[in-house]
Formats: sequence, structure tokens, C-alpha cells
Amino acid sequence: MATVNTATLTLIVTGLVSGVALLFSVYSYLKIRRATSYSDLDAMYLEVLKLGLQFPEFRDSRRTSTYRASFSGAELFRYDTYAFICWNLCESIYDREDAALSETWRPVIGEENRLHRAWFDQEENHGKFKQRFCKFVERELPREAGLQGSRGVPGPR
Repeated sequence: MATVNTATLTLIVTGLVSGVALLFSVYSYLKIRRATSYSDLDAMYLEVLKLGLQFPEFRDSRRTSTYRASFSGAELFRYDTYAFICWNLCESIYDREDAALSETWRPVIGEENRLHRAWFDQEENHGKFKQRFCKFVERELPREAGLQGSRGVPGPR
């Protein structure tokens, strides 16, 4: 009988140790994933800002809020591509669905909304994004932010 109790006890202890190890592994994975996500987003945004330094007119809300009148020809094509890059980054942030990342990156989404909302609001651009993201933009981001030059910072999801 003592052998059965020892075997049962060993099985219980082994199960508990395995459970704790599993919980620790999941916790570590989530921490590493968040750090990697932040690093990836940070690198992408750095590239967006570098392009903005190269083309400062694309970071000027007076021009971007009326981009079809402000840009023409190759410059309009470049702006269209730049605005798409910016909104694509915003969608990538949105797709992470991580509360801590969302809080950190909320001002970036607000700034890109302020600068490029006029571009996003063009019907032909909606098909470039998931419907779920388009609904988020409509629901959470102020439309007038880009037109008035105010900071359009979205609220929590």
C-alpha cells in the first residue's frame, strides 16, 4: 500500500511541476512576443518617419488634408503610396490586439489619422484594408481631425 501512495504522490508532484513549467513557458512566450511586436512596429514606424523626412510635405496636414489639390503627377502618386504605408502600419498595430501595445501606439494611430484621414476616406482606398479595421477607423477615429489639424487620438477598443 505504501508503494501506491508513493507512486500517486510522485505522479501528483510531477503533474504540478509540469503545470508550473507550462504556465511559465506561456508567460515567457507572451512577454517575448510583445517585445518582438513592439520592436517590429518601432522599426516600421522609423521607416515611415524617414520617408517623412525625405518628403516633409507628406507630413504637413495643410497639404495632406487636401492632397488631391495639393499634389499632382508623380508627387500625387508618391503621396498616395506614402499614405497607404502609414495606414498599413496603423492596421498592423490594430491587428496585434494587445492592450499594452495599443496604449503605447495609440498616439501614432492618432497622428497618422490626423495627417492622412482625407486619403483614407476615399472609397477606393477602403478595399485596401480589412473591413474590421475600416469599421474601427470609422467608429474610433475622429474624421475632422485631419481637416482641423487637431490631434485625433482614438479611445480604447
